[in-house]
Amino acid sequence: MGFYYFSFFGTALALLVSLITAGVFWFVWRGVLKRRIPSWAFLVSLPFFLVLPWAEELWIAWNFGQACKEAGTFIHKKVQVEGFYDETRTTHAGTPTPQAVASFEESGYRFFEMKGKQAYVRIEKHEGRWVTTTLVRPTARYHFRMTDPMDGTPWGHKIIRFGSVVFDTETNQEIARYIGFGRGAAWYFIGLDVPGFACDSPGNWPYTRKSRLIYREALIPAGQK
Repeated sequence: MGFYYFSFFGTALALLVSLITAGVFWFVWRGVLKRRIPSWAFLVSLPFFLVLPWAEELWIAWNFGQACKEAGTFIHKKVQVEGFYDETRTTHAGTPTPQAVASFEESGYRFFEMKGKQAYVRIEKHEGRWVTTTLVRPTARYHFRMTDPMDGTPWGHKIIRFGSVVFDTETNQEIARYIGFGRGAAWYFIGLDVPGFACDSPGNWPYTRKSRLIYREALIPAGQK
């Protein structure tokens, strides 16, 4: 079970609500029902009312633990490539900025294909310069894309799934996949902010340790080992 961060004020609030809930139950049992329910029944049911304010956290934590069993980085195949189509990025058909050129050089790939405003764009190193051309559709064999929106796909109550995939368009198969999950705080959490709590491998939380940029592990720039 993946329990959320401890919050002193939030925990104090949940404890207070637990005591109030138990007190109300005791008042109803003694004052309204005139003790028509046997004492043993009251004692047996009391823990339920004490735990009730914590029920949301227990439910989220259990489901989050189950979800994280599916998390992981799955590399089915590694291939050497000149470049690939990156569906997660957009660009323009003009001259790449110096910052963009620096990132292209550092990556080791010879070309990238991305979405443009009105068409697709191929950015390729030619005779030592990075030049752009427009395309009707991507021509690269390997595609990298997110499998969920940047804000995640709902998986359960206050639980989201996020991930990415590298796809081989020639064989119509994925060669790598990254899956992670994130969870939110229970109703009683009180803090200056709501810290992120996620996992990208079974049992490893509250932080993700891998990257959605799974192409870095599956698509090896040609010439590199």
